[in-house]
Amino acid sequence: MTTAVVCIICIAMIVVGCMTLSQGILTSADTTALSSQQLSIREGEMMRTRLTGISANLSAANTLQTVLENSGQTKLSSFDKWDFIVQYYDAIDNYYVNWLPYHEGALGNNQWQKTGLYFNGQPEAFEPGITNPEEQLDIEAVLSPAAGYRAITITVSTPNGIAPTLVCGPPVLTAHTETVSPGDTDFYMLKGWTPANGPAVTETTYGISENETGRWLLHNAADEPRNATHLYPLSGINKIVPANWTVDYHGRADGWAAGSVTNACVSIDISIRKADGSIREVLDTDVAQAVFTSSNNWIDISASYSFPGYTVVNDTDYLEIDFYGNSENEGPIGTSYLSLRIDDSSLPESSQTQITGLGWS
Repeated sequence: MTTAVVCIICIAMIVVGCMTLSQGILTSADTTALSSQQLSIREGEMMRTRLTGISANLSAANTLQTVLENSGQTKLSSFDKWDFIVQYYDAIDNYYVNWLPYHEGALGNNQWQKTGLYFNGQPEAFEPGITNPEEQLDIEAVLSPAAGYRAITITVSTPNGIAPTLVCGPPVLTAHTETVSPGDTDFYMLKGWTPANGPAVTETTYGISENETGRWLLHNAADEPRNATHLYPLSGINKIVPANWTVDYHGRADGWAAGSVTNACVSIDISIRKADGSIREVLDTDVAQAVFTSSNNWIDISASYSFPGYTVVNDTDYLEIDFYGNSENEGPIGTSYLSLRIDDSSLPESSQTQITGLGWS
């Protein structure tokens, strides 16, 4: 009798154990199936979701404006759940990686918000507040501290993980006299979003003899070893895109007689310089030639240049612009000079030596 009772209890325990194990297996299978289904749904949403960066620019040193387009098939909203991340340098080269929260109303420091939705250039009329396919989303953000002269990298991520990255590079590079020293060699700087602020210098040729022709790298008239080589750091930039540049010169053809002034011009060479001070690649030479129209006066002249594009090899490299004076045809009548004025804050921005129209990605 006792043995029978023990057997019954054992059988009951085995049955209960098997039922519990079966229930666990079924629950695990259901959970796995549900997780797979959710993963499939999420992957489907991600495949149908796409944001394309259209543009990014600084309207002021601390105000960033970005345009994105919904180029996918999914409606996008709930902007307070998006991630907005900026990577940039301030004016004294401190580096920041900031996550900015979404905010409605007047923006405070390190906040962002939607400022408009547009379809075919017109304000949206269908489902206000939702970014439908083919609509463009305008974004404004306030940075603190303000951005310096380098490029800014912006990453905008939706809740399902779609994260386009834009590079906000300066459309204008102005020749400055501050120094950067790759490879312990001093070069002058190019700065974005930074008009001339001095101390101004004159970059000039040596005396060009009567009828002499040639091409000479300019140098600081008061410091002959300092050549007119200007660098812009390519940190955060993947590509300098093809674009039509305008190169503006504030220059003087000094001593050129009226009959020979059209033989005088200035131009640039374009290179990529490594962080160790060596040249990585020469991109173009003797381009953006601007001919002087008068002599013995400081005047504004300019020339256009179609930049073919360049993919950055290492973002520790620099874009280098070298300024040259050219004497062509029969040269000057009598000893003459060719000069540029650099970083002169007394000049209006439109008269400064600079390059406009650049594009970045």
